[in-house]
Amino acid sequence: MTNSFRARIGQYAGSLLVVVMTSALLTTLATILDRVRTAGLGPGAVRSAESLMGLVGSTSGLAALLLVANTFSLVVDQRLREIGVLRTVGATPSQIRLQIVGEALLLSLAGGLAGGVLGTAGTGPALDWLVRNEVVPTVPEAHFSVTGALTGPLCTAVIAVLAALTAVHRPLRMGALTSLREAEVPRRAMPTGRVISVLLMFALALAVHQHYEHRYDADADAGDVVDGAMALGLMLLLAAWLLLPVLVRPLMAVGARPGRVLSRYTGRMATVNAVSAPRRTAAMTGPVLIAVGLSAMLLCSAGAAGALEGAEARGAASTRTAEPSEAAARAGGALVGLDQEDLATAEATLQRRRNAVGIKVLMAPLIVFSGVGILNTLLLATRQRRREFAVLRLTGGTTGQLLRMLLWESLAVVVAGVATAGAVVGVFLAVLSRRLTPFGVETAAALPWGQLTWVVTGCTALGLLGVLIPARSALRTKAVRATRTAD
Repeated sequence: MTNSFRARIGQYAGSLLVVVMTSALLTTLATILDRVRTAGLGPGAVRSAESLMGLVGSTSGLAALLLVANTFSLVVDQRLREIGVLRTVGATPSQIRLQIVGEALLLSLAGGLAGGVLGTAGTGPALDWLVRNEVVPTVPEAHFSVTGALTGPLCTAVIAVLAALTAVHRPLRMGALTSLREAEVPRRAMPTGRVISVLLMFALALAVHQHYEHRYDADADAGDVVDGAMALGLMLLLAAWLLLPVLVRPLMAVGARPGRVLSRYTGRMATVNAVSAPRRTAAMTGPVLIAVGLSAMLLCSAGAAGALEGAEARGAASTRTAEPSEAAARAGGALVGLDQEDLATAEATLQRRRNAVGIKVLMAPLIVFSGVGILNTLLLATRQRRREFAVLRLTGGTTGQLLRMLLWESLAVVVAGVATAGAVVGVFLAVLSRRLTPFGVETAAALPWGQLTWVVTGCTALGLLGVLIPARSALRTKAVRATRTAD
C-alpha cells in the first residue's frame, strides 16, 4: 500500500494540496469558534461567529469533498486494467478496497496533519483580521484548542475515505474480465448507485423548497429568503454534478460547435474524443461546474443580502420618521428621526460589511480549491492519454494539430461546465427573485455582474492551461516510446 501510494504521488498531488488547505481552514475555524465561546464575549458575538464559521466550513468542506471525489474517481478509472489483472490473479475485492482506501487514508493523514499545524499557526492573524472588520468585537485570549487541532485532520480523513469508497465501489462490483474490457471500451456512463444519488438529491431539493416555501408564507423573514434559495441551489448543484456523465453528450454537441465550424479536422476530433469518453469528460467538467456554480451562488447571495439589509433599513427609517410621537415632535422630532435614521443606516452598513467579510472568507478558499481541482483533474485526464497522442502522431498527426484538438476540447469542457452551472444558478435566481419582490428588491440590480464575469473568465483560463500545459509536455516524448509507456 505504501509503495503504491508513493508510486502515484504525482496523481494525488492536487488532492494532497486540497486536503492540506481544507484541514488548515477547518482547524482555524474550529479554533476561532472555541476561543470565542470560552472568552465570554456575549451571545451576539458567539452567534455571529457560529454563523460565519458554519457557513465557511460547510461550503469549503462540500467543495473539498466533490473535488477529492472527482480526483479519486478519475484515478480509479485509470486503474481499471490494474484492478482487472489483480482480480484475475486471485486478489479479492476486500484486498483491493483496502489498498485504495489505505492510500486515501495515507493522503488524508499526511495532508491533514500538515494542514492542522498551518491552521493552528494561522488562527492569530485570522482573528486579528476578523476584529479589524468588526465580525468579532475583540481578540479572545490565545490558548491551544484541542477541538480545533483535531477537527481539521479528522474531517479531511472522513472526506478522503468517503471519496475513495465511493470511487472504488463500482469497479469492485464488476468481474475481472469486465474490468479489463471497461478499461479499453467504457460502457455504462451512469451506474445504478449514481442514478439513486441523483434521485435522492432531487428529492432533497424538493423537500428543502417546500420547507422554505411554507416557512416563507407563514412568516416572511429576510434571512429565510436567502437561506432557502441557497439550500435549494446546493442540492441542485450536487444533482447536476452527479448527472454530468449523461449530460456531456448534448453539452459537447453545443460546446464543440465553434471548433467544428472553425477547424473541420481538429474540431471534429475534439468532439469525437469528448463524446466517446463520457466519464472522463464528466470528470473534467466537474471542477468547472463546482467553481462557477458555488462562486456565482455565493456572490449572488451576498448581493441579495446586502440589498435586503438596505431595503429594511430604509423602510424602518422612513416609518420612524413619518410617525413620530407627539412628545418627540414637541421636543424636536425631526432631530430624533434623523438620529434614528442615522442609526438604522449605520446598522445596515455594519451588516453589509460583515456580509462582505463573510463572502471574502468564503471565496478565498473556494477559488483556491476550485483552481487546484480544475488544474489537477485536467492534468490527470491529459496524462492518461499519452498513448492516444502517440498513436495519432504515428498515423500522421502533427503536434500543432493535436494541440488545436485539445484546445477545442478544453473550450468545449469549459462551455459545458459554465452552461450547467448557469442552468442551476438560473433556478436559484428565479426562486430568489420571486421571494425578493415583496421586499422591494430588484434582483438584477443587486447582482455583482463584474465579479461573476471574472469567475467565468478565470475558470476558462484555468481550463485551457490545465489541458495545454501537460499536453505540451507529453508531446515532447517520442511517439514510439510513449506507446510502450504504461498508462
